[in-house]
Amino acid sequence: MRISALALAVAFGLANAPVSAAELTVYATGSMEVPLPQLGEEFTRATGNTLKFELGTTGVVMNKLKTGKADVIVISVEAADALQKDGRIVAGSRADVASSLFGVAVKKGAKAPDISTPDAFKKTVLTAKTISYPDPALGATSGVYLQNLFAKMGIADAVKQKTTVKPVGAAVAEAVAKGEIELGLTFLSEFVANPGVAIVGPFPDAIQSPTLYTAGLAKESANQDAARAFIAYVTSPNAAAKLKALGVAPATH
Repeated sequence: MRISALALAVAFGLANAPVSAAELTVYATGSMEVPLPQLGEEFTRATGNTLKFELGTTGVVMNKLKTGKADVIVISVEAADALQKDGRIVAGSRADVASSLFGVAVKKGAKAPDISTPDAFKKTVLTAKTISYPDPALGATSGVYLQNLFAKMGIADAVKQKTTVKPVGAAVAEAVAKGEIELGLTFLSEFVANPGVAIVGPFPDAIQSPTLYTAGLAKESANQDAARAFIAYVTSPNAAAKLKALGVAPATH
């Protein structure tokens, strides 16, 4: 994909906005649920093209794609590989957007626990009265990772007794902000948008697992030029600073 040329087209979109703007359907998962709609507002102002978002965990979005039609798909690299193999994503259209880190949050004003080392993280999880993370049964990338992490740490049974799973990370943040949950665990970007939580920090490096998200053109898209322009925009230098502020690490191109 010729990102530089498309980025220029987006930059001059206001002056050359089409008479009949396109409506793009964007399927996005996990930590991209918050950043993309915000970037989308700027894209719409610049080009006149509107965006409709279908959001959810990776499992939910993959299930929706069985019957739904997309223009752009933003999803983990592993899921994108599967979709491309199945012919749903156009080969050569993909561009990495950002990597997401797992993190911990508490209610704003609460004392921040120690998560500086894997042992400290483990102790904090075991000490917390209640915890929450996205539901692994719904295919949540963070939930699946955490479930496996707790099993490796040998604390799965102890954690299960105090856990309330939520459908998405934003719901985890909301529960923490309301004081319903003491400790929230999910992607950092899913905490950033909620002013009622205080981010303790990312997981220690030894138990961190950065998740790379990539954007691809859906084969069935009837608005391929506009879809490619959106992919170029969210992977442009202009978008990088905004993505970083929203809790994800922009991919380097």
